[in-house]
Amino acid sequence: MASRIAAGEVIERPVSAAKELIENAIDSGASDIRVTLEQGGKTSIVIEDDGCGIPRDQLPLALERYATSKIRTLDDLERVSTLGYRGEALSSIAAVSRLEIRSMASGEASGGMIRCEGGVVTASAEMPTAPGTRVQVDDLFYNLPARRKFMKSATTELKRVIQVVQDYALVHPGIRFRVSGDGKPLLDIGDAGSTDEILAALWGEESRSAKSAASGEGASVSLWWNNMPGARRVNVTSFVNGRRVQDATIRAALNSTGGAIYGEWVAMVSIPPEEVDVNIHPAKAEIRFRKSGAIFELVRKAASSMLLSGGGFSARQGPEGQAGAPLDPWENYVPPVPPMKKQEAWRKGVYETPAKEAVASEVAEPLSPLWSKPPEPPARKYLGQTQGGYLVFDDPRGLCLVDAHAAHERILYEGIEDSYRDRRVPSQQLVLEQEVPAAIIASVGLHREELSAMGFSFKIPGDEGCDRDTAVMTALPALRGLGRLSPVEMLRSALRGIEEESDPSKRDREVWWRWARTACRDAIKLGAVLERDEALDLFERLERCRSPYSCPHGRPTTIFLAGEKLRSWFER
Repeated sequence: MASRIAAGEVIERPVSAAKELIENAIDSGASDIRVTLEQGGKTSIVIEDDGCGIPRDQLPLALERYATSKIRTLDDLERVSTLGYRGEALSSIAAVSRLEIRSMASGEASGGMIRCEGGVVTASAEMPTAPGTRVQVDDLFYNLPARRKFMKSATTELKRVIQVVQDYALVHPGIRFRVSGDGKPLLDIGDAGSTDEILAALWGEESRSAKSAASGEGASVSLWWNNMPGARRVNVTSFVNGRRVQDATIRAALNSTGGAIYGEWVAMVSIPPEEVDVNIHPAKAEIRFRKSGAIFELVRKAASSMLLSGGGFSARQGPEGQAGAPLDPWENYVPPVPPMKKQEAWRKGVYETPAKEAVASEVAEPLSPLWSKPPEPPARKYLGQTQGGYLVFDDPRGLCLVDAHAAHERILYEGIEDSYRDRRVPSQQLVLEQEVPAAIIASVGLHREELSAMGFSFKIPGDEGCDRDTAVMTALPALRGLGRLSPVEMLRSALRGIEEESDPSKRDREVWWRWARTACRDAIKLGAVLERDEALDLFERLERCRSPYSCPHGRPTTIFLAGEKLRSWFER
């Protein structure tokens, strides 16, 4: 009973077991790690590697609690350089599952096998096996029914395992990682020359990513940032000496920059082992820096440099993240007069001014009125563009300046919103099928039904009638405003929205919101030369929007200089 309780501190769900076994494989010097899952790991987890292996006579010892080959003296705890060191993972897994280990150590002629059920060894023998180690975990928590009830669906558990594999592929790009689930290959990543190549596969070659680094006092920090259009969250994946951890110091340093840091971050910290305490959490998910202030400043320095070069600071902030003087874009704004009131105002203010009493002529006939009926209000006139690219209009309400880019963003945004509201988006067949990147094939397989409901269509190996070796996209939603967004970018944006929104009933709304915010890429660029008819048409379409006076990001689209204010300025 004590072993089962202790195991619960280390092994919480299938991803916990997979993480511990993957870390052992990395410590063994493996160059190829294969992960095979059934029901997301709830039924079976198999981790195979080509590392140094375990000597046959040490297999029983490997299952003993606190037995490890990575710590030999007490002083070694002060400078841990391996991912594993506590000697608890295998014994904890063995206590709550049916476990089998097959391994052959380097230099041995044959390997060995050991089986354990609920912490009790049931079989042990010498047997031929491939070099390296194979660990199979079946029926996790079979002897703890209460713990099994807390596991999520097979799809959710599988996503978590895939995320762990992708994370370790970042920090160990030279290792090839392969994941398959329920007999289908889901992920093949790694075997690359650098972390940059792995991130290009995960984030996409077209991503707006940036990289920065800083070093000092024996430590170094490398940061990567994927500034995703329309992102509303900050996702930080942190590594300290190759260990995947959750650390408040790194996140606090990123937030301290004062910039708009929404998107995905990868932070890798290298520090002498004796300067970090890794032995503070049962699952080794947290660490403690001996000089956290120095790490904070290094991360902040690298992040600030990246944000300045990548445009991550908001428009109202300076290089140091200090808020500037508040801007009031509505200082000269006069709300538009409703059409009926506008006509009444023109008749009362101009055309229906009481005339002076007419003087009778000799013919004693009254003079004809100046107009038989009030003329139409003067039309809006397009005057041209400023040197900065803003459109200038002479409007009945006064002089009007229009930011063409912001105005077009608003028009495209509401067009996509209307498409979502009416659910009338057709699916557009692709003339050239787009190959789905290997890094997101797993996610496509997990969320295929939701993607199909949005208008995507795929051919995946194993489908009936599919004779291809790789997954391809054959159709995507036909949406105006996303013409410059590649099919793969559109797919990645949809997957991010699905995976970030935990409520299934709100996922499609999250995806559509992202697409609408991304419409800015297809908007007219500020400074583009517009013809008179184009400028007038843009203004008319803007005024038909539900919220015409700001873009989706909150910037003003128009500024009016009221006629009364102009006359007061010129003392008229």
